[in-house]
Amino acid sequence: MGIFTRSKIGKAYELSRSRATMPLAVASPWAPTDALTQFAVEQLFRDAVEGSDAPMVRDVALRIGGVKRAHGIHVRQFASIPFKLMDDATPAAAQPRWLTTSDSGVSPYHRMHGLGSDLFFNGWGCLSFNTDPHDPEADCLHVPFGAWGIDPSTGEVWVDEDIVPADYTQFPVAIPVGYGENGLLIDAVDTLREARQIEATYKDRLENPVPLTTLGIPKDDWHQWTPEERRAYQTQWIEGRKKGGVAVKVAEYPVDYHDTQVDLFESGRNAVRLDIANHTQTPASLLEGVSQGGSGTSNVKYTGVANGASRNELWDFGLAKAFTLAFEARMSLDDICDPGLSIRGDLSNMFALPEPNTDPTSED
Repeated sequence: MGIFTRSKIGKAYELSRSRATMPLAVASPWAPTDALTQFAVEQLFRDAVEGSDAPMVRDVALRIGGVKRAHGIHVRQFASIPFKLMDDATPAAAQPRWLTTSDSGVSPYHRMHGLGSDLFFNGWGCLSFNTDPHDPEADCLHVPFGAWGIDPSTGEVWVDEDIVPADYTQFPVAIPVGYGENGLLIDAVDTLREARQIEATYKDRLENPVPLTTLGIPKDDWHQWTPEERRAYQTQWIEGRKKGGVAVKVAEYPVDYHDTQVDLFESGRNAVRLDIANHTQTPASLLEGVSQGGSGTSNVKYTGVANGASRNELWDFGLAKAFTLAFEARMSLDDICDPGLSIRGDLSNMFALPEPNTDPTSED
């Protein structure tokens, strides 16, 4: 049966991924985020900036541009792969219906997209069948992370029937990416917090820009003027600059002009993009990690390879391949398919040149 059978899988799984994570983890996959959940996310959003030990959740991480793009690239690539039951290198004559059926009302693409998202962020995912997978009428659903777990005393996978339809809780199957792959929310938590801190500082700089002109007022006049008179002097300068490029001032009143290059933290933002690229195994060019202009102190450039070569590189070194291999390995065990048979993804469209203009069929 292998090490990942229902009776053994939980013994290698940390109990920290428990029901305590449920309320926020399962809001989005099943319905649009409600106002209460959004309020909670906003609070976590602030906490992620204010405290270095604040929790990092999917909703917050997806607000980071590089994470959003990497998630879309790898998860969509994984979800678009059609899977087949294989007898060595040949598709089996009788294919399991659960690979292509949408009896549950959820298409195979959306089922695999949910699974891929869990693997991306948490390093584990779960599918749950309505009966024994060997049954010709078997069907399965993706169980959102937080709506399932492992009973530490028995090692059995449990599914929350208040969230998942009871018919689809009969045979849950937990799928790990692999040892050392704990998901972005754990492995990259420091980078994600840094990204939020830089973003908050960037926003503060935009809302409170560094003055480019400083008007000097002699000390004696400063004490004699009222705050309103000082503001009037400042306003006169602002209005005068709008009307033309020549200003008139008293000689004793100094005016300092600062460098017009304003630091908007381009270096830090680009460094975060590169860190996210490394954590998500994404070519940095796909996250657009180039200098945005500003100070000119940093100019990170990346080059890619056109056509099929770049597509192959994304697959060979990307997370979609890791997700596919993990799915194939777990679903090829004897509790899912008969001995000697295996589940494999059809990658023919992915590497075809020229690139196909239609997607392969993945559902009935």
